[in-house]
Amino acid sequence: MVWCAMTILLATYFCCECSGANSRREGNKTVTEVLDSLLTKEHYDSRLRPNYEGGPVEVTVGFWVLSINAINVVDMDFLLDIFFRQEWTDERLDHGLNKTMFLSNTVMDRIWMPDTYFVNAKHGSFHKITTHNIMIMIMPGGVVKYNARITIKAACPMDLRKFPMDTQHCPLSVESYGYSKEHIKFKWEKGKTDGMSFVPGNAKMLPQYSLVSLNLSKISNRYVVGNWSGIKAVFTFERMASYFLIHVYSPCALIVIVSWISFLLPRSSPPARVTLGVTSVLTVVTVMNMLNNSMPKVNYVKTIDKYLIGCFLFVFASLVEYSIVLFLAARMKIYQESYEYKKDNCKKFGTDPNSFKFLNHGGGVVFNRRSKSEKICSTQLEMMEFSKLEDEMIETPTQKTQRTWLDIKALRKRFYTEKAILAVDEYALILFPLSFGLFNVLYWLTIANDSESTFTNS
Repeated sequence: MVWCAMTILLATYFCCECSGANSRREGNKTVTEVLDSLLTKEHYDSRLRPNYEGGPVEVTVGFWVLSINAINVVDMDFLLDIFFRQEWTDERLDHGLNKTMFLSNTVMDRIWMPDTYFVNAKHGSFHKITTHNIMIMIMPGGVVKYNARITIKAACPMDLRKFPMDTQHCPLSVESYGYSKEHIKFKWEKGKTDGMSFVPGNAKMLPQYSLVSLNLSKISNRYVVGNWSGIKAVFTFERMASYFLIHVYSPCALIVIVSWISFLLPRSSPPARVTLGVTSVLTVVTVMNMLNNSMPKVNYVKTIDKYLIGCFLFVFASLVEYSIVLFLAARMKIYQESYEYKKDNCKKFGTDPNSFKFLNHGGGVVFNRRSKSEKICSTQLEMMEFSKLEDEMIETPTQKTQRTWLDIKALRKRFYTEKAILAVDEYALILFPLSFGLFNVLYWLTIANDSESTFTNS
């Protein structure tokens, strides 16, 4: 009895397995037959869009950002790696099954697909590792879903006036290439206007940028042959200026401060002061050239250029200051060897009226302001003194006023002295730091005001 029962159970099991296998083969055969019947030339013409005689085909578009690889400032473009999604309804592909048909990319040539393209793309490619990264699904009711992995390099017009505290808006526009809005209309998934849900958190941060917003919108472009429907996604990138603060602003400010050391060095050390000044100037020029080589050749002044030009002027001014010191020192040396300086040293006038003497010169009476203890250096000096005293006695008040303002000799006596030359370095050591500090305060306040106004407008 036991053997009979076991035999019956085994027979029943094998019958069930055979029936399941036959039903699976019949199911596979049914899907194949349905697909073959849908894509026959008599039933389906892939050359025509769905509902050709009716209204336009609505194509719903979405994407998922895998990575934002680079933002090129020189070429003004950005590189994206995305999953690009499209969805439309083709009633001719209604297979009548209660499940979704997942098809390979080989079916693309046999069904109609929208001729979507990226308007501002410079270059694009499909991924083919290890096979074509394309997926097509046909859902009940003829709903077709298309998904492909694409790498796109898109143009991004940039305004660099506020560089490196700038914000760039990079668009990505999608249109049909051959169908006007009477045939195809594009729209975003779920009618979204904020596309940040399309971007994962790890893709929002780049080495120099952060993605702060992604705005979605519909567009309509007018061409010679008609109006075209499209959609546009605008990526808003905000540059992080910390790199430039560390590698550009701080070094340039330190170079300016180092150039002030020359004010502490004696003017009798030209190699040290000239080397320090020239090195500072060349260092700032090198920083400017390195920065400009990594930037596009624009016809306006950037924010960072203003700072670098200011630093260049400060270090150049420190070199000019030493040139003024050397000039005054050289003129002082010439003045000290001049006849005028020797005459002034030979003649020292007292303030006591009793020290004046009356001298007879050419039949006239003049005052001699020389004290008794002093000697006349030469007869020629005495004659020149007499002539000068006579001119002073007949000089009018107007002439005295003019001589006060235009007395070159008085200016020489004031500036061609050791005290005046030392004062140039002393005043420079005070004025240069104060002016550079004021320059930095005004510069950063201007940037703060611009950033606040930009934030308010946005």
